[in-house]
Amino acid sequence: MFDRGVDSKKGKESKADCFIQKKDGSVQNFISLKLVTGVFKTPHLLADGKIKIESKDVAAYQNSDHFAISDEYIEGERKAKVAIGSLPGFAVRVAKGKLNVYSRKYYNGKNAADELFIQDGNNGKIVPYTPELMASILKDHPSALNALNSKNNQGNLTQKLQAVADIYNRDQLMSKN
Repeated sequence: MFDRGVDSKKGKESKADCFIQKKDGSVQNFISLKLVTGVFKTPHLLADGKIKIESKDVAAYQNSDHFAISDEYIEGERKAKVAIGSLPGFAVRVAKGKLNVYSRKYYNGKNAADELFIQDGNNGKIVPYTPELMASILKDHPSALNALNSKNNQGNLTQKLQAVADIYNRDQLMSKN
């Protein structure tokens, strides 16, 4: 498995282990779902060890490692044709709740880079991360905003946003009880 430096299992759906959501909205559950990549192979998913699923048919999927969503559902001008650790163009959800954080790891020349996206609410648009947008989402949540602005966090930006989302999402759960 690739190392994103974050726990991508935190972004998984708890209702099912492995599934795909097709572009028509239907969902298929599987016992196993494996990402298949390689030289001269078109990346695809292999369900239950025998069913080949092409990325063009998938809106979102979850395997044992993560939940990922197609870039067709992500706002922005740039569409990715390659990715690391997920189907090409798919972003992996690394934090789940009222505030969702997605990360798409891709090659930027010789190095791998993270492109980050945020979603305010499950039905909100998934948009590219900017500090200003994140601050506006967190404006009514001082503890999450303080974590975002903190200079103490020595991790990378993906880890920091995951921690901020955890604080925000935990506070949202407490305020509902």
